[in-house]
Amino acid sequence: MNENAERELTLRDYARVVARRKWIVIAAVGTTVLAALGMSALQNPIYEASAQMLVVTRSSDTVFGNASGNAGNPERAVATEIKVLESERVADRVRTDLDLAAEPPPVSGRAVGATDVINASVQSGDATTARILADAYVNAYISVKREQSVNALVAAGTELQKKVTELQQKVEAIDQTVLDAPEEQRAQVEADNAGERRILVDQQALFNQKLDELQVDAALTAGSAQVVRQASQPASPIEPTPLRTAAVALIISLFLGLAAAFLLDYLDDSIRTRDDLERVSGGLPVLGIVPIDPPPDNRPISISKPADFAVETYRGLRTSLQFLSLDAEVHILQVTSPLSGDGKTTTAANLAVVLAQAGRRVVLIDADLRKPRLHELFSVDPSQGLTTALLGAPVQPLVQRVFENLDLLPSGPVPPNPSEMLGSRQMRAVLAALAESYEFVIVDSAPVLPVTDSVALSTLVQGVLLVTKAGSTSSKQISDALMLLRRVQAPVLGTVLNKSGKGGHGGYGGYSGYGGYGGYGAAAAMADETSAASVAPV
Repeated sequence: MNENAERELTLRDYARVVARRKWIVIAAVGTTVLAALGMSALQNPIYEASAQMLVVTRSSDTVFGNASGNAGNPERAVATEIKVLESERVADRVRTDLDLAAEPPPVSGRAVGATDVINASVQSGDATTARILADAYVNAYISVKREQSVNALVAAGTELQKKVTELQQKVEAIDQTVLDAPEEQRAQVEADNAGERRILVDQQALFNQKLDELQVDAALTAGSAQVVRQASQPASPIEPTPLRTAAVALIISLFLGLAAAFLLDYLDDSIRTRDDLERVSGGLPVLGIVPIDPPPDNRPISISKPADFAVETYRGLRTSLQFLSLDAEVHILQVTSPLSGDGKTTTAANLAVVLAQAGRRVVLIDADLRKPRLHELFSVDPSQGLTTALLGAPVQPLVQRVFENLDLLPSGPVPPNPSEMLGSRQMRAVLAALAESYEFVIVDSAPVLPVTDSVALSTLVQGVLLVTKAGSTSSKQISDALMLLRRVQAPVLGTVLNKSGKGGHGGYGGYSGYGGYGGYGAAAAMADETSAASVAPV
């Protein structure tokens, strides 16, 4: 986790995170929006048509008011009628009315505001079909409701007719009783049953009246709904909607991209600022912050472009080293880094050049006996050099002049045992001999973590400069490198934050990494654990 997360973040910090991870956000937005537009282009268009009808929920729709309206909750009544509209019975009527071979698309009903008007909507891949089906559903609903009303009236009439028939049978029974009575008693029997017969006749007349009313209502009823607005032909599909889809995708992908950017930044423990580097290194001073500024050619930028701002940072590094020399003698300086690609060779070369430009006599030694690169930067012959001197040859004839006040001791032939050679007495003697002839001896050495060469060499120098790469070198890699150096009590003077700021991946040649260093003991194993990332050339 990035240790910057431990302090309170400001809006400027968040802006920096977005700027650093902008390609993640751009990729998320671009990919999502393009995918959404692609899906919209492949999607078949869908049209929606709507018809409106007014349903009767509060009063009777009959002529004589025989049917009772729903005087309860109007909203519940409208919701009930919507369910009827969406029912299978209405769909079956639509299929029958339109003579369809398959089930028609379903209808969707909704109340229009706080009214008894219901909006019936149908979706279809064809605009005309959608319009026809919307009107058909409304007409089918009205027909179904009319049938329901008529059937209810017919059922009520049937019951009334049964009552009229029963009353007629009772009247006829009384009349038969009177006829069956003896002649002399007939008048008395008729008088005794006259009241009951009158009641039965009155009831029969009332039921006949109700029956006549029901028959009229059944003939005139039009159901409990009427068309308010017929469906119109939809001009454009409701789906797909590329602009709306793209807008939604843009908003969602922007949030996802920002979340991914902040998550990656939270998990990223690479060093980016001076504060980060000082905190991880345990308070070691940051002696230089070098921006990303590629040179115009393969030479060190302090030679090919001496007025560049990056060269000024190397001059600041030179000044810092001169101040450190006031307290302790620092004439033999080793430049190394946790891993390859951090910029140690670039730093060593440019530091040597700016020291020479200041009038100091400097010798630059290529002690990276695994992947030597200094001979390429200064275009010299590497066949004779440091390893030649370590095998017993005089060192001074092997030194080559590459710049005013600056000499270079190339690596020489690559040996099979670099660590042993760099930690030997002969190496100490070579450094001492050069220190007598030069004011500064700058030693470019291999990275600390992949191999033990630099750790062995660090016990022979007067100061060690650890170069890190902004945004690439992790906190753990720096801690592990410093642990190895401190374990042998190496005189680590400070650190350099290389390739800091905006820009591309500058470099000075094809330093292709230390993949060939595998199998060189515990340091190589530690390198495998601390970094599996690929590294850029120095």
